[in-house]
Amino acid sequence: MAVIEQLQQEERFTDTEASLARYILANSDAVCRMGIQELADATFSSSAAVVRLCRKVGLKGFRELRVELAADLERHRTQLSTVDVNLPFAPGQQVGDVVSSIVSLTKETVDTCYSSVDKYDIERVARAIRAASHVYLFGYGDSEICCEMFANMILKLGIRSTVATHYRELSSAAYSARPGDVAIVVSYSGVILNELQPILDVLRARKCKAVLVSSIKAPMGFDLSIRYPQSEKSLGKIATFYSQECERFVLNCIYAEIFAFDYERSQRAKDSAEVLNGQNLRG
Repeated sequence: MAVIEQLQQEERFTDTEASLARYILANSDAVCRMGIQELADATFSSSAAVVRLCRKVGLKGFRELRVELAADLERHRTQLSTVDVNLPFAPGQQVGDVVSSIVSLTKETVDTCYSSVDKYDIERVARAIRAASHVYLFGYGDSEICCEMFANMILKLGIRSTVATHYRELSSAAYSARPGDVAIVVSYSGVILNELQPILDVLRARKCKAVLVSSIKAPMGFDLSIRYPQSEKSLGKIATFYSQECERFVLNCIYAEIFAFDYERSQRAKDSAEVLNGQNLRG
């Protein structure tokens, strides 16, 4: 049963829990972006009361509630939306209508990610990357392209990175890793995880932090994860518009947070890299 439906069943709750449930239902989008203490303060309750409510609806805690709530909201929006993420335009449509559909799809995707992604997870991943000597990225297909984009961005901040799946040097990357390095797996469906399991085992043995960016719940073994709702079919779509936009949004947010940790230093590093790149191109 959807979490929204469960929250509507007030007869199961204490007075405090029922009040919490009503607030969550009335402020669903805002709650998806709150921390547990923010919700407790807003409802004049406590973190413990929030956790008890989460467990009564079959969830482990508030973080899982936020993810499931965002997924429910996305399913509802998809039903109301005029744009299908899999088939955003139809045969014979005019170019203006096609472009308008892509604009709407992009806006809705960003709104969905913004509502569901935990800002504190973004911060934790950014801090781990900032402290790492090297970042290893794993992704196939369109996800690999997003990995390459992110690797290029953080390189300009002086953070070394390798897209390990680019040349399929997975084992070499794993055995080159050092304690404190970060391994980021980017995969909408999570299909890549079975193939990567031996590699992830090596990385964890070498005391690397493992991060998953995906629409699926992170399996055991990942230190950090950033999850966004599923909306895209595996087959029968025009392109991976939705999943690519979600991955770019998450990676852009991580980059922005890394940049913001030391804004002036980051700006100097990026400017220096771009000046040198320009000189090399002219040379």
